[in-house]
Amino acid sequence: MRGTTSNRMHWALAVAVLLGLAFSSVARAAAPAATTGPATVVGSSSATVGGTVDPNGQATTWWVEYGTTTSYGSKTAAANAAAGTSPVSVSLGLTALKPGTTYHYRVVANNAAGTSHGGDAVFSTLVPPDVTTAAASSIGASSATLNGTVDANGRATTYYFDYGTSPSYGSKTGAKSAGSATSAQPVSTGLSGLVAGRTYHFRIVATSDAGTTVGKDAAFTTSSAPSVATGDAAAITPTTATLRGTVTPNGLSTTWWFEYGTSTKYGSKTSSHGAGSGTAPRSASLGIKSLRAGTTYHFRLVAQNSRGRVGGADRTFSTTGPPFSQTGPPQSVGPDAAVLSGTLATKGRATTWWFEYGTSTGYGKSTAVKTAGSTTANQQVTAQVTGLVPVATYHYRLVAKSDAGTTRGADAVFTTLGVTLASVARQTAFGGRVLLSGVVPTHLANEQVIVYSQPYGEGSPRSVATVLTGANGTWQYLARPRIATTYQASWRSRLSASVAIAVHPRITFTRLKSGRFVARVLAGHSFAGKRVQLQRWNGVRWKTIRQARLGLRSRAEFRATLPKGRSTLRIAFSVNQAGAGYLGAISPVRHVSVKR
Repeated sequence: MRGTTSNRMHWALAVAVLLGLAFSSVARAAAPAATTGPATVVGSSSATVGGTVDPNGQATTWWVEYGTTTSYGSKTAAANAAAGTSPVSVSLGLTALKPGTTYHYRVVANNAAGTSHGGDAVFSTLVPPDVTTAAASSIGASSATLNGTVDANGRATTYYFDYGTSPSYGSKTGAKSAGSATSAQPVSTGLSGLVAGRTYHFRIVATSDAGTTVGKDAAFTTSSAPSVATGDAAAITPTTATLRGTVTPNGLSTTWWFEYGTSTKYGSKTSSHGAGSGTAPRSASLGIKSLRAGTTYHFRLVAQNSRGRVGGADRTFSTTGPPFSQTGPPQSVGPDAAVLSGTLATKGRATTWWFEYGTSTGYGKSTAVKTAGSTTANQQVTAQVTGLVPVATYHYRLVAKSDAGTTRGADAVFTTLGVTLASVARQTAFGGRVLLSGVVPTHLANEQVIVYSQPYGEGSPRSVATVLTGANGTWQYLARPRIATTYQASWRSRLSASVAIAVHPRITFTRLKSGRFVARVLAGHSFAGKRVQLQRWNGVRWKTIRQARLGLRSRAEFRATLPKGRSTLRIAFSVNQAGAGYLGAISPVRHVSVKR
């Protein structure tokens, strides 16, 4: 019994030991195992880290502790590693890291049985390229070279340039290798096909496995021939003006000047002036002088640089002309005075005016000079002249003067009042009478008028009659000139204008019974020795059929053979035969019939 009891006790003890060992083994196997692996895909601000985790059959989570020392300081969010009984690979990405920095990290696993830490591991973040956008060079009208520097920081690096006409760029150059140096290296890329005179923005961009770096924006303007805009003319006077415009040098050293003249061929130009080499418009302004008043001028702005010469659009201006002057009609004309009138326009310049007057277009006298001011409106002006001669014709004109010049109105005339003299005819036959008539300016009756005559060849006029005026101051005289005679009338010692009466000889034409013809030429003296002509009308014209010389009594006799039938005849006495003081003469016609 004792043996049996003893055996049972030993068996129970053995089972208890085995059970204790089994439970101890189960407890140790339940804690997770964490192993830190190497970092992969390391960048300038990120890296992928991980390792393995063995859950040992229990639900397990894991995370990564990391930092710049073995104290770590940061950790990732916990992730599920499941509850397997074999190691599983784990990894995650770290972000927001500092470039060029060494980081420590380890994998940590945890389950109900406890926490385990993997070994410490390290990695260093990469350094991305350093870049600097430099100034563009070799700028032309359609090309330029873009420049910059790239520090690859030891990593294989490529670069390119963004460029365009705004900071949004829109175009880029092809990528080029920047090497893998550890210091800044100059790089450049040429551009072509650009637009002249256009502003371009650009920047350098470099990329390595450590990341991409973008440089700052820079700009340049392609060069071109200058741009010009002809402006207007200002400060215009009769002889000067200021020409204006704008010049854009378009990036090259530029000079400018104005061309001007009375046509689009110009012919004159100003001195040259510098506009610099900027890209913004610059004002251009120059005064010109020695211009002609009242003249239209053409002008344009011209600019030149190494890319070419450019002329602006043609513009015009007109210098201020001399004043406008127009002679008006006379007013209030009397025997010895009259009021002269006219119209003038100053055209905005200080102007003076006066009238020139006299008995011929040489004038010889002038009124007082008066001021018209500078108003631009037309002005009516008048001036009285006195001390004139009655019944005399006067010429006058308005004269206006400013710094733009002097203008003279057209010549005008008036005749002062006095006794007038008129004739109903300006010629008569010898022995005929001519009615002379007129009126005195008082228009009163019984005014005394003396009539003077001056026959051709006499040295001075002589009184031939004194007549009294009738109603309304009118008078008449029946003159009987014997040769060309000039008549004048006098009233209150003031002479009228003269009237000339021409006289032609009186011709008688008689047919004698013998069939002969007799002609006499009657005048104030004998025409002995002068020729007269017997003329016959042939249906078309007068044809001379006989000539004869006048005798002492200014008589000539013709014998003429006429054709059968009716003939129309006359005697002609030419002005050349009549001589000084007489006109030529024609007799009355005679009709002669011949029967055979």
